[in-house]
Amino acid sequence: ADADRLRGELAGLHPSLRLPLAELAFPALRRRPRPELDAFIATVEALVHADGEVSLFEYCLGTLLATQVRAYLDPARHARIGRRKPGDVRREFATLLAVLAQAGSADEAQARRAYLAGLNRVLPRDHLDYAPPAAGVRALDAVWEPLDRLDPLAKQVMVEALAEAVSHDGRITVAESELLRTVCAVLGCPLPPLRAA
Repeated sequence: ADADRLRGELAGLHPSLRLPLAELAFPALRRRPRPELDAFIATVEALVHADGEVSLFEYCLGTLLATQVRAYLDPARHARIGRRKPGDVRREFATLLAVLAQAGSADEAQARRAYLAGLNRVLPRDHLDYAPPAAGVRALDAVWEPLDRLDPLAKQVMVEALAEAVSHDGRITVAESELLRTVCAVLGCPLPPLRAA
């Protein structure tokens, strides 16, 4: 009964509030015993993949949850400081940027312009074509670890470049906001201010 009532209340929630609301629950969730946390993460992962498709929201929620809980359970592993430079992860950055640009616009030309705006901020001398991965958002699984090994300043510059791509067209979609929030959480960077019309 309580679950049905809660589902009804959440159904009316604006989509832009879904991830921030979930993040409010993370501190309470982390207080649960480790076996419960492991079971909860496994359950969320199963629900995300239950229909054979992974929406951007599902991916972001699952990634945020796993990041927050795993960082709490194993803080030493998540406290390391990377030393890599942006040129060392150009392919991974291009993949992330392409997924973000595609999420922000159904218009391919507009998505390409957003992608190039972000790319030029970090890798102005590199020519990496806009090529959204066939795996969609699932392609991001392969980018997190290499990007997390960037040095802190490089991470911040990369996040600022993503913010540039997000706000390039003067509007910020819910999908862009959710993905940028996820990137910042995974990489341990503050969410940058965004400008939109």
